[in-house]
Amino acid sequence: MSLSNHDEPSSDVDPAAVNNSVRDTTSASDGVTPTRLLKSKYESKIEQARLSYFNKTLVLNRMQIWNVITGKMIQNDADAEVLKDLTHQNTKLCEKTMKILKETRELQDQITDIQKERLDLKGQIKKKMQEINELKQVKENQGEVQQRAKERAEAVLQKYQKVTTILQNVLRGMILASKVSWRDDPKLRDIAMGLENITN
Repeated sequence: MSLSNHDEPSSDVDPAAVNNSVRDTTSASDGVTPTRLLKSKYESKIEQARLSYFNKTLVLNRMQIWNVITGKMIQNDADAEVLKDLTHQNTKLCEKTMKILKETRELQDQITDIQKERLDLKGQIKKKMQEINELKQVKENQGEVQQRAKERAEAVLQKYQKVTTILQNVLRGMILASKVSWRDDPKLRDIAMGLENITN
């Protein structure tokens, strides 16, 4: 196959359009010249043509080889038997290969499903851990609130105990200062018995 027709620009390409596109690209990309753009464009076309030629030649060679093998297998001689045996073995190998490929695809699908389930389970575990942490945080906050309430209650209790002590001392002083025999008065006796460390 000749590739000489790729050496010159195609006749259906408008030179003005090429120049405009080259000019626009050059203005957009620094350091890109029209010659470099054309060279890259035609190198790509040449590479595509080479690849197409290689593939077609490969297919043609395989067809020629297969025609020779088929013609040889039609003959009833030792070489034909050998080719038939090889073909039979090749067919079995192809069947085994297809079976293995099928099993491999099935295993891959199973692995994919397991991975999806694993990701789903991982997400559920993460969600549960977040819920546990939130509950733990709530309990800690409740504990802190209860501790603060307990401390406030103890502070109030201590305050009232101090006030009560002061009142007891004042009342004791009033009873002592009045020089009244509190033992003879039932009401004073009840009050006095409720006071701490009252003197006789």
